[in-house]
Amino acid sequence: MNYRNSHFNGFSLVELLVSLTVMAIILTAAVTLSYALSSAYHGTSDISEKQAQVRYANLRISGLIRHSKLVCARLYGDLVIWRADDNGDNQINISEIVYIETGYSNGYIRLLQFTPDTSDDLNISLSLIQWWYLKNILSSRYPQLRTTLLEKCDGIKITLDVYPPYTRLVNIMFDIEEDDQVRTYQISSSLRCWAGHLIDTSHRLVLQDDD
Repeated sequence: MNYRNSHFNGFSLVELLVSLTVMAIILTAAVTLSYALSSAYHGTSDISEKQAQVRYANLRISGLIRHSKLVCARLYGDLVIWRADDNGDNQINISEIVYIETGYSNGYIRLLQFTPDTSDDLNISLSLIQWWYLKNILSSRYPQLRTTLLEKCDGIKITLDVYPPYTRLVNIMFDIEEDDQVRTYQISSSLRCWAGHLIDTSHRLVLQDDD
């Protein structure tokens, strides 16, 4: 048997080092590409999720305002809406009002409704709705239904064409951070079912006793 060339079998140290270097470069490139693709996917997913939330908020708020009877009050970060006259009595019941809340720090937009029993669903006057502490009283007495539409937004601004209860146009602007960039969105809607004919010269509902 010839053993003269046996020392040439396998890889030399130099060849092994070159191979390891090439493999390291390939693995580094693969990891970098994988990270870039993952970041792009999560960034796109985050933007898509936030834009879906904006579309949902736009749909809910625009529909609410469009079919509402009155914008009753603007209180700090809240807008109080008489959403409908469910029982047709031309008076506002507790279950018929909706608060559009933006929070004290303007960090979210959500809807607040109260769900009293039918026997406890009292009429409520415009002057009482315009009292800033009413929400606390109702919250302590009646079950609540809160629907968060946007949970991470800033710079919320609510503008009205005229002061309630004569408001016909509502505009809500807010900022959302998407992929490290801040974008401004706007929700605008006008009341198509405005019940202005029920308001007398004293800014009260015609059939509502404020005494």
